[in-house]
Amino acid sequence: MEATGRFIRHSFLSYKALFGWLDPKVYLFVMVLSPLSQLIFFSTLVNYVYKGENLLGYVAANALLLCVLNSVFGIMSVITSDRRTGTLHLVMCTPANKFSLFLSRSIAHVLNGLFTAMLGLLFGILLFDLSITLRESLILLLIWLCSIFSACGLGLIVASFCLWSPSMHLWSNMLASLLLLVSGASYPIARMPDWLQLVGQFTPLTRGVQLTKDILNEGNYSNVLFLLGEELLLGCIFFAISLSLLKFAEYQSRLKGNMELD
Repeated sequence: MEATGRFIRHSFLSYKALFGWLDPKVYLFVMVLSPLSQLIFFSTLVNYVYKGENLLGYVAANALLLCVLNSVFGIMSVITSDRRTGTLHLVMCTPANKFSLFLSRSIAHVLNGLFTAMLGLLFGILLFDLSITLRESLILLLIWLCSIFSACGLGLIVASFCLWSPSMHLWSNMLASLLLLVSGASYPIARMPDWLQLVGQFTPLTRGVQLTKDILNEGNYSNVLFLLGEELLLGCIFFAISLSLLKFAEYQSRLKGNMELD
């Protein structure tokens, strides 16, 4: 219990340290209004193109994509903020388990992404006068939690690039655009080129989007356990890769004497 409590406290304190300076108005505009405007645009476009057919699934799928800001830019700040303030070497030199350390620092972003996605779903339901059952809501909650966890794992991989590249905004925007493109949230994924569909199989959110549309549009629950297991496995692989990159950076820092770019 003590270890669990320490894990939760570290997650809360690291998130507060990163964003405690934010004015509530800034948080409202960046993390709420900006994602909701994205939801309105794509959902309205889908409603026009498909004449309202299967609209609930597309609205919910686009609501899931609202977590991209948290899973990419939020997770990126886990490492970049330490590098900017000069505390990265202290974090990397600590004898604490690195997997537990960075996982705890990521949990708050997973929950924040889930909050943004659920808020977007509620907004879309009210805006387009849709309805969703309690059973569907609970299953979507589990699916989205796994999908956002996987997306945060990929975000941490990109965040580790800040140890070698000064162009972090380029990397993060490219990843965000990739997740929006290959997820298939606003169109059937079968309409994409074969090579792009293959890329989608190795990116997070794709399975979450597929399950969201299957459940809400077709009432199909047959693939939930299988695709959910794949998404969790993918997320664990992403976290393992990111920690391997950080270990490599730690090794290089011992050779160079610092963890900076120059």
